[in-house]
Amino acid sequence: MTQPTIDVAERDTLFNAIGTTVARLQSQFLGDQGDLLKTQARGELAELRRRAGQPIDRDPLSLEKTLLVLSPTLNENSLGRGDAPSPSEEAAFHALTLFALHMQSATRPMHVPKQSFAAACGRLYALSDSASLKPRFDALLLARSSRARLSHMRSMITLLRGSQLGFDYARFASDLRALDSADKRSGVLLRWGRDFAMGRFHTADDTSTSDNN
Repeated sequence: MTQPTIDVAERDTLFNAIGTTVARLQSQFLGDQGDLLKTQARGELAELRRRAGQPIDRDPLSLEKTLLVLSPTLNENSLGRGDAPSPSEEAAFHALTLFALHMQSATRPMHVPKQSFAAACGRLYALSDSASLKPRFDALLLARSSRARLSHMRSMITLLRGSQLGFDYARFASDLRALDSADKRSGVLLRWGRDFAMGRFHTADDTSTSDNN
């Protein structure tokens, strides 16, 4: 049996680690597992939320906190070995902190498996009267740096939070990792543009999206 490449192994462990972690935090935050765990989850999310949209290297505790919250953790191939975070560590950090922002004051799940980030934004566009929403999303697609993209993502997720629209954070983390790869970035952005356009036509509880290739 052919062994997967390191790139595939990193992507798969990131998807699983983020999906399982945010599902757990979400269930605890919404009170599904009792008041004690709800209080604990609120504290963890509040701490993560303070770092949402910031570079991972701005705070020396950022990577440590990310790895402590993740369960299951990233595998050995996905972890960094030097003075800089690995692509999977950085994607996990941004996915977790933006999820924490999204869950602020939430009364329903904001991690919605199989619903893509861009499709949720398209659904928001269909429901919104704001003329600025599509230009905001377009600016995200056209951003020339990862920092600019993160700023636009933070803005869009704040708007999604206001309308209680969620998306799949495991897929989102995989996309964040791919966006920092020059040979994969254009494909992710093309798919996001498609998902945004098609998201307009989906009902609020429709979780269908284009394939995550």
